[in-house]
Order: sequence, then structure tokens, then C-alpha cells
Amino acid sequence: MPAADREFNFEQFRGKPVSVIAGAIEDSELVGGGDRGVVLVSGGADSVALLTGLWHILGPDRLVALHVNYGLRDEAGSDEALVREICGQLGIELLVHRAGEPAGNIQAWARSVRLEEAERVRSEWNFDWIAIGHNRTDQAETFLYRLASSPGVRALLAMPPRSGRIIRPLLGLDRGTIRQMLEDVTPWAEDSTNDDLRFARNRIRHGVLQDLGKVNPAAGLNIARTRAELEEDEDALAELAKAALESAAFSPESGLEGAILDRRHPAVRRRILRHLAERELGRPVAMPRELASSAEQLLADPEGGELDLGGGDRFVIEQGRVLVVPGVGTGIEEIPLPVPVSLESGIARFGDWEVESRTTDEAGARGQFGDPWSAFFGERELRMWLSEAPPSPDDLLLALRPWQHGDRVEPLGMSGRKKLQDVFTDALVPASRRRSWPVLAIGETVLWVPGLVRSKHLLIQAPDTPVLHLYARAPFGK
Repeated sequence: MPAADREFNFEQFRGKPVSVIAGAIEDSELVGGGDRGVVLVSGGADSVALLTGLWHILGPDRLVALHVNYGLRDEAGSDEALVREICGQLGIELLVHRAGEPAGNIQAWARSVRLEEAERVRSEWNFDWIAIGHNRTDQAETFLYRLASSPGVRALLAMPPRSGRIIRPLLGLDRGTIRQMLEDVTPWAEDSTNDDLRFARNRIRHGVLQDLGKVNPAAGLNIARTRAELEEDEDALAELAKAALESAAFSPESGLEGAILDRRHPAVRRRILRHLAERELGRPVAMPRELASSAEQLLADPEGGELDLGGGDRFVIEQGRVLVVPGVGTGIEEIPLPVPVSLESGIARFGDWEVESRTTDEAGARGQFGDPWSAFFGERELRMWLSEAPPSPDDLLLALRPWQHGDRVEPLGMSGRKKLQDVFTDALVPASRRRSWPVLAIGETVLWVPGLVRSKHLLIQAPDTPVLHLYARAPFGK
């Protein structure tokens, strides 16, 4: 029921709506009868269904609703008013948080704001969990998005039923069923930005997923079932890898005996190497097939070698052993941490480097084309890309970061892609400087390496268009 047709009939929340919505929450086994929790409520159908179902199961006194007003849409005020009215009808205490000024990728910023505030409330109230209204359709859309944008199985396993204190009790229901069950119970708000096809997720929602539904109406359900199987398979392989690693001869000083990888399935070998790196570095580490294969080749090579794990961290492989060497404090060079780059005027400091950002236009940029220490980006195209970039704990959106294993660039004026390692080699950059040389990137997409190469992405498209100008100052003579 659209919010414009406001009629609250919570006494109608019985029969099929109760059996479907509250039943799905109970079937998830994420909510216990004595639990207390924070419920994130945007006013959309999914969050309203979640709140109503939890109200039916736990009662109003064991819940607190949290609504974050970002102030970004014209409907923000009416959404807040609707949530206030629903919580008043149910007798649930409501907290409203006003987000302030956005920064960087809007979607990533909004997600960070609401989760940080939810965790603050949960901790302050000593509650058990934070409930989010993601449904099975959301999970299928995320699966398809990650399938296209991020390699590897772990990327596909986003949006699990439980992630720390966060629970998603409605993953057993699709979006259409939830709306059907609420139709005669309560109004909800519709977010107009969900229909904006400039966003990749919306194109998946309104295009790809609908087309798959024409192939098979159960497409969304099949994606969810496939994801569940992949999660079970990943858990099983991870357990095999951990058990092998625990039984192996290992010390931080001498590393891991490479023989532990012998006669094991490639999937298990990759996970042994990944768990080794993550255990020693205390952070997620990508272990693509190419990197694992390179490690195995170096183990068989009497001379051994090194492999980059990103952020300056390395595998050092010698005499048949694998040693994890952190990038900072190794005595070789100090590896700067990634830093965000402002889309307005400002200076980003990456180690001893400085990259100044300022806004200009096409005419102002034209006179400096060809300077390898300057880069110019179409500002509208850049902001659009950032709005669609998948938020990730390892991403700082538009950022300066160290070069990583497997980094490639699509150089302006050339066809195909080129390894950054080859870019450094061709430019005679000493090995001692490479890990402290800034790489401008969005996630894994390299846009510019100051002084060396500019990618073909985000070029200025037309005259009289806003332009972001970045200028790099190196800590050595150019």
C-alpha cells in the first residue's frame, strides 16, 4: 500500500500475513524468544514488514526502531513521518538519527552512517542484534552484481543471514511476497531512486533479473539456493584448509613448509595460502588462481622469489617455504596507507607524495594536456562511477594506494591492458620506490599512476563540462 493511501490495520496482521512474515522470521532461527534488538526502519516495505513481524513475535518492549534521515531526497521528511506513525501505532520506541553532510560515495557513506549508529545504539542499550530487512530478491541482485564486478567465490557470498551482530531474518521471502502480505496491513514508502537506471543495481533489478524471470519464474529462488550451496562448499573447503594449516610445520620466522600443498586439490591449496596470509596479516587477502599458481611455481624453483599480496605485503618463497612479510616495518621501505582523494579542492598526502585536487573546466584543462604529473577527469562521469562503486571494507572509493599484485591499467592511446609492474620496469623506476609510488584507483580499476601512465577511463567528454584536475608532487626531482 503506497504511503499516500495511509490506512493502518495492524489488527489485520493475522492469518496469512502472520504465517508468512513472522513465520519466515522464526524459520530463520536468528531471533530467540528472549531477544532484544535494534531494527533499522527506512519506511520501505521490507523494513516495515520486518518491524511488524518482530513486533508480533517479541512485542514492542523488546525492540527499538532506528530511522536514519539522510536529507538527500525530497521525500525524506515524509518517510520519517511515516516511520513515526507506524512506530506509534505499534508502541515501539523510535530513534531518529540525522546523517549530516555526505562524503565520497553516497551509498557507501549512507551504509556506514546507519550501521555505525545502529551499533552505537545496540551497544548502549545492551541489545542482542541489529535487524535489517534485506530479502531474497536483494540477495539475488547482489549475487548477480558481484558475479559481474568481483571475481572469486567470497565476493558472491555477500548479504549472509548473520554477519556479526547484524541479522537478516527476511531472506526467505522475495520482494513481491512481502508487499503482497503488507497490502491490507500498513502503508510503506517507495524510494524513487530505486527506479533510476543510472545505478547498476537498478539495471539488474529492472532488467537482468526480470529477463531471467522470463526464462524461469523461479530464477531468484534458484540464485538464492545456488548461493547457499556455494556458502556450504566454501565452509567445507575452508575447514579442510584450516585443518591442514594447523597440522603443518610453521613458524613466523621460517614460514610454512610448502610440502603441505602437495597432493591437495587446487581449491584447498588456494585456501591454505589465503588463510596463511590472512592469519599473519590480520586482514582479508585475495588469493586468485593466478597468484596461488605463481606461489606453487616458485616453491618448485630453487631460487624462489616474491609475490605481492597488496598493500606492500608479500609472500617470500625460498628453499621450499612460504614466508609472509608485512609491508610496513620490513626494513625495505615504508608502505603508505591508502588515502581518499577529494572531489573538491584539497591535498591528499600519500607518504611523501602530495596530490592536489582542484576543479576547472575543459578550456582550463586543455593547456596542460600531456603533462604526466597532471590528470584530468570528467567530474560528472567520475561522480556517476563513484555512486555505482560497490562498497567494500578494502575500498576507499577514489583513493591513492600502493600498487597491488595483478594491478593492470588500460593506457590512454593504447589498446588492451598492461601490468603496472611492466609500467614501472619500462620507466626504470627502482624497485625500492615502487611500493611507495601512488596509484589512483577506484577499487581495482587503475585510473592514473602519476608521472607514468593515465588510463582511458573517465576522459573529458565535452566542452563546458566540469573537470577534476589532479596534480602530483613527487618527493624527488622530476
